[in-house]
Amino acid sequence: MHRNSQYKILKICLVFALLLAGASAGAQTLRGHVYALENGTKSPLVGAHVYFPNFGNGVTTDEKGAFAIERKDASVVTLIAGFVGFTSDTIRIAENKGDLEFILRENAVLDEVVVSVNRQGTVLSRLTAGKTELITTTGLAKMACCNLSESFENSATVTVGFTDAISGARQVQLLGLSGIYSQLLTENVPTHRGLLSPFGWSYIPGPWLESIQISKGASSVVNGYESIAGQINLEMKKPDYTDPLFVNAYGDLLGRYELNITSAAQVNRRLWTGLLLHGSTDTGAHDYNGDTFLDMPKSKFVNLANRWFYLNESGIQSRTTLRFLYDSRDGGQDEAHHGADNNFGHDELYKTKIRNRNIGIDNKTGFAVGDRESQSIGIISSFNLYDENLDYGSPVYGNKLYEGRQSSFYSNILFTSGFGEQHRYTVGASFAWDNYVTRFEDRLPLNATPSTALDRYETVPGFFGEYTATRNEKFTFVLGVREDWNSRYGWLFTPRANVRYNPLEALALRASAGRGYHSANVVAENIGLLASSRRFDLDQVNSLDIERAWNYGGNISAYIPIGAGRTLTVSLDYFHTQFQNQAVVDVERDRNSVFFYNQHGISRSDVWQADISANPFTGFEVFAAFRYNNTRITYTDPEGVDYEREKPLTSRYRGLLNLTYATRLRKWVFDFTAQVNGPSRIPGLNGYGSALKMSTSYPVYFAQITKNTKRFDIYAGAENILDFKQKNPILNPDQSFGRDFDSSLVWGPVTGRKLYAGIRLRMGKLH
Repeated sequence: MHRNSQYKILKICLVFALLLAGASAGAQTLRGHVYALENGTKSPLVGAHVYFPNFGNGVTTDEKGAFAIERKDASVVTLIAGFVGFTSDTIRIAENKGDLEFILRENAVLDEVVVSVNRQGTVLSRLTAGKTELITTTGLAKMACCNLSESFENSATVTVGFTDAISGARQVQLLGLSGIYSQLLTENVPTHRGLLSPFGWSYIPGPWLESIQISKGASSVVNGYESIAGQINLEMKKPDYTDPLFVNAYGDLLGRYELNITSAAQVNRRLWTGLLLHGSTDTGAHDYNGDTFLDMPKSKFVNLANRWFYLNESGIQSRTTLRFLYDSRDGGQDEAHHGADNNFGHDELYKTKIRNRNIGIDNKTGFAVGDRESQSIGIISSFNLYDENLDYGSPVYGNKLYEGRQSSFYSNILFTSGFGEQHRYTVGASFAWDNYVTRFEDRLPLNATPSTALDRYETVPGFFGEYTATRNEKFTFVLGVREDWNSRYGWLFTPRANVRYNPLEALALRASAGRGYHSANVVAENIGLLASSRRFDLDQVNSLDIERAWNYGGNISAYIPIGAGRTLTVSLDYFHTQFQNQAVVDVERDRNSVFFYNQHGISRSDVWQADISANPFTGFEVFAAFRYNNTRITYTDPEGVDYEREKPLTSRYRGLLNLTYATRLRKWVFDFTAQVNGPSRIPGLNGYGSALKMSTSYPVYFAQITKNTKRFDIYAGAENILDFKQKNPILNPDQSFGRDFDSSLVWGPVTGRKLYAGIRLRMGKLH
């Protein structure tokens, strides 16, 4: 497609998105706070559930005990708030009522109310049909959490590692599978997909977030078919309900500094606006392992979001977000660390240059229809333009170049209604448009791959329906189906189901099953391989079929009284993923090449996980978890012989222990986290018959101390306290343009101990 034609289409899509932004929105939004009563003094409850009777959905309070929930049915006039160990409270909703207030009292008579139990960093939802974990702002504050990829160190569910030892890009794993199989949503709008997925996890600043919701396995069909392992939904700070000015400043001894500013203002009685700004720089040119390569690239990163919220007297709402980011990273060999006896010039060293840019707009709108508030039409629209430019190597000795542009438009229109209070349904239609214009070129003399276009164009209209049945708080059943027509892959049918049953108040049983799909961008999604001398075999890339997989899972959650009104929460779950087709990335057929082809044979993942959380005494919180992975993949040699192997660079198990102690009123908070990461298989470098080689298991420890006041918090901490680093993460660093150079075989930390400090400031009238 010609560039001028492409821009015309982009302009049309952008105009359409802006028109949708002017539409009406939603049902009545109720706001309020949930408090625990302590000797006549109210203390905010974090993680309390607020919900309508006979409905399975609900919301969870934030670190201030605040909540906002949509009331879609005017006939529902009561609202309930509950928390484990406390007696639920029910209030009647009056017309035009302002801030709602719940007061919860503990079930047992105690000398004092346990406030620390209310400050849980990770909460397991008791009401959702699927297994859903909520990471609150309290959990996000347990560590520096500079960006989303660093927000999961206290989670046993999500694992984060580096794609290679040079670029600083991180990869996320859920249910033993790469993050590309988990759908990332921002307030239920699909985001950071396609070319954005390798870097997108580090493009969302932690201080911008209100909470993170992690749903395992089959999830809602409303958001599309791209979820296989699960969904991760991000709730951002909202202009109508956040501090007028919030500042977070951070610095560490490795040379990273960042500043986050979020602000909000009411323009008039119908309009609010918010500005979210992030700026960071990494100036620490350090090479602690002495291989002449920087352990982390020098970087500059700017991220900006402008949010708008419209609400009129009749309850019509509209939320719009404008986004911009710029990412610059320079890594590889550095003159200062390459050795004084070398006379190499700048152009003769192995360098990496990464330049990424993104602009976008999204909008959520809706309006009530018919005679009941419970019936509504919602509209979601999103437009993104992303440019990616990667350069690995040297203009003198050869380099690898990858350039890509992704233009995407997404729209979702849905109608929600029901039959009484126990039966709800949502039907709708969606449209997605993706245009990828990419080019790969390998200028290394030993490979000499000419410039190759890997363009792809997809349009995906689809329609869906989802039915939810609830009965009191004991039973929830969700069944959804969708049918999409992909212009490249044809018809795609997506069935999914979730069920929750509470035979006892203290016991919840869940089961789920569903199907998902993923369109592979094999070069962009495996950029770690660019930081090697491997030759890319691209013969089958343009003929790759869409990836298809089934996911099945179950969960048991028990809430066991341990005396004095306290509860021990135990959760056990198992999930199985079976691929019908997978885009195989084969680095084992030939140690000097990488091959891409459609799966033959079996690719699957089995994951078992156990979580335990408790508050043994006032102010003290314990969370422990253990996860075991068994992820298998089948490789095929040129003669068609299949070889089933354990997926490489995937840890077999992970153990986690998090301890938190907070003094009265949380004036001081002490956090400690210990991880043990099991061994992972290192790819065989001498063919499929290579002897099995495993990495070592290793521990990682984190600690942080926080001093909280009403207006500011000061925190200081350490990551990787024992300074564990993978030995020799780069193969043959002294022959960076030779045949066996490879920095992609990363299974552990590539940087050592990090000491950091920061401050959080809140200004203006606090919510």
